[in-house]
Amino acid sequence: MLLGDRLSELRKNKKETQEQTAKNLGLTRSAYSQYELNTRSPDQETLKKMANYFNQSIDYLLGRDTKESEPNSLPEEVILKVISQAEEDFGVSLRDDPVVEAAVRDLIRNLAKMKKSTQKGD
Repeated sequence: MLLGDRLSELRKNKKETQEQTAKNLGLTRSAYSQYELNTRSPDQETLKKMANYFNQSIDYLLGRDTKESEPNSLPEEVILKVISQAEEDFGVSLRDDPVVEAAVRDLIRNLAKMKKSTQKGD
C-alpha cells in the first residue's frame, strides 16, 4: 500500500475532510491532496507530523509495516512527558532529528504495549 492510500484511509477513519486534516497538519489542502494522490512526497518533517497526527509509525505510513498502531494507544501528552524526562535525564535532545524522534515515539509506544500485555498475563 502506498503512502497516499494510507493517508486517505487514516483521514477517513478520523471522519475528516482533506481541508481539515491539512489545516491540522499546517499544510494547504492542495499539498495534502497531492500526498494522498501520490503525486508529491512529504519531507521528513511533514512525514513526522503525519505519523504523530495519525498516531502511527512512519514505517506504517510508508508501507514498510503492515500492522496499524492501536488507535490512541498512548496519548500525545504522555509521549511528550516521557521524551522530555529522557532528554532531561540523559542531557540529549531527542526532537532535533525527525527520524530519531519518530523512532523514540515508536519505542515508547512499544514499551507501553509490552507493559499492557504483561499486565494482562498477571
